[in-house]
Amino acid sequence: MIGELDQGDRLAYRMLGRFAEAEDAVREARRKIEKSGEPGWLGTVVARVSLTMLRVRAKNGFEMPDPVVSAGPNHEPGLGVLTALDALTPDERVAYVLHDMFQEPFEQVAPLIGRTPLGALQVEARARKRVAGRPVSDVDLAGQREVVDAFMAGKDVLDADVTLRSEEIWLRGAGMVTPKIAAMRAAPCMESAVVGGEAGLVSTVDGQPVALVAFTVRERKIAAIHAITDREHVRRLFSPE
Repeated sequence: MIGELDQGDRLAYRMLGRFAEAEDAVREARRKIEKSGEPGWLGTVVARVSLTMLRVRAKNGFEMPDPVVSAGPNHEPGLGVLTALDALTPDERVAYVLHDMFQEPFEQVAPLIGRTPLGALQVEARARKRVAGRPVSDVDLAGQREVVDAFMAGKDVLDADVTLRSEEIWLRGAGMVTPKIAAMRAAPCMESAVVGGEAGLVSTVDGQPVALVAFTVRERKIAAIHAITDREHVRRLFSPE
């Protein structure tokens, strides 16, 4: 299984999609390894701790995940991926992250979710089918940025089936989304950013980030928009405690 600190951090983040929870998972995994007095792969214990946390979280309502925000390219999952992962069951998410993102064999995945290797394969297949339904950008970052700039300039670059997802809304179709984006175009101080590997924008007020938007671009059209408008959430992303 995944066994080093950086891999453990990445695994926990992709399992949980929340920076603070990922840190807690790695910390708890290390505590368990130290308490047992036996050597163990950090990633195996991180996966077990994360699964427990996901099962508790499944009882709560939806919350936008934490994307990695940077000035230049990054290769972490975008908000579209993270929200798709949040829609999976805990077992599905563990199986998908371990097998599809970290190439772990089903023989290693199966004991963690209480399945046979064949059962783990079936769980992962269901998860993969659900995640595959999300839009994926088909152009590089520069191409995405051109389309986003055109969008901000007022040009009609929304795909007919565009989706808009934020903390409070989930809309599909250009007719439903268009009325909601006027405020986005008029927001003050919209600065370019890379949000989970996709072209995005950060809105600032008095130098403080207050909103974050990520765009998925396909065939020169915006296929999906993910926004974080909760100011406290945005603050935590830029000023992690």
